[in-house]
Amino acid sequence: MDDFSTSNDTDIEQIEAFEALISDATPIAERARYDTPLINRTALRVHGEAIIDNTFITPGPIFDRVRMVNEILTQMETAGAVGYSWAIVQNGQLVDAGGVGDARTASEENPKPMRARTKMVSASLAKPICAVTVMKLVEDGSLDLNQSAYPLIADAFPGGHSSLGDITIQHLLTHQSGFNGPGTLSAFPDSLAAPLSGTPGTGTRYENWNYWFLAHIVEAITGEPYVRVAQQTVLLPMGIHTMTRNVNEGRQCLYYAAGSSSDGRGWGDFTATAIGAYGWYANAVQWAKFLAHFRHDTVLSPATRRTMLEWSDSIFGFRLWHNSPRGTYYGHGGDFFTSGGRAFHGGIISFPDGIDAVLLTNSDDVANPESILMSAYHAAYI
Repeated sequence: MDDFSTSNDTDIEQIEAFEALISDATPIAERARYDTPLINRTALRVHGEAIIDNTFITPGPIFDRVRMVNEILTQMETAGAVGYSWAIVQNGQLVDAGGVGDARTASEENPKPMRARTKMVSASLAKPICAVTVMKLVEDGSLDLNQSAYPLIADAFPGGHSSLGDITIQHLLTHQSGFNGPGTLSAFPDSLAAPLSGTPGTGTRYENWNYWFLAHIVEAITGEPYVRVAQQTVLLPMGIHTMTRNVNEGRQCLYYAAGSSSDGRGWGDFTATAIGAYGWYANAVQWAKFLAHFRHDTVLSPATRRTMLEWSDSIFGFRLWHNSPRGTYYGHGGDFFTSGGRAFHGGIISFPDGIDAVLLTNSDDVANPESILMSAYHAAYI
């Protein structure tokens, strides 16, 4: 009885039987609502007639996750990626996830296939976690978006240039601090003594420095290590228990140059590297869970989410793609390189219609997973 696009005697008989069942099953409490006796009353569907056409208007395209996955597979295989993984969530439910290729190729010790739950480095995918952590402190009243940022860390990092006083928490979150600085976290303390190269709030310049700054603010406000605060206030409440900064030594995913299937490389401690608000080891399913929980307001309030996503510019914790073919998209990309051109690339994007998607790869064959996710999402509606 799911399809009434055509009508026949069997349809009519089924409907009549259903109507009789409804009448017999009407609770006494419901019957008491009527002034007239309910003897021989029946619950009729559309005045007792079979519904022969339940399409009121011509529907638009419907999301087909198989089409989306096939497009991801096609593009990644064409690129020749050594290994990659993906995850797709629809309305808070994981509807597809998988891995193709190798996390460690046959040429390596302890070869390992790529799976949906294979952990990789995160690079700048870490920034949205930092942003949500900071916005949680804003919600709790520990921080204010318009608050001057440098005084919060001045005790730990004295000698900052006077121009830093114009930077607010929001400027850091939106990459509008006016800073143009070094590419390593170890250079952060010395960078504070230099004058800003731009005026805060007047332009967007993407800098890891902004999120190192935010991580230090989290530590100053809470008295706890940033990673622990992010885990306790964001990841664990989202049910993400094993996203960590600790690499799985010996069996970790390795990273390869374009066209290579041997001599992979890994990373150890992230302390002195250009990874934004520190690095996480996480898999595609965990990133998809993070996106889904953010969308459905399990950690932050709907008002806070709207503050971040209705920002008129291109970044507020998440990268924002305004006026895209099906609306506004938000997410982030991550890229990380080591010697010999070996690389990680990842993309996490939330689309309209309740779709959250993740694509990660351990090779330098694919430079922009966000673009692949977008084209795959569009292909799902053709």
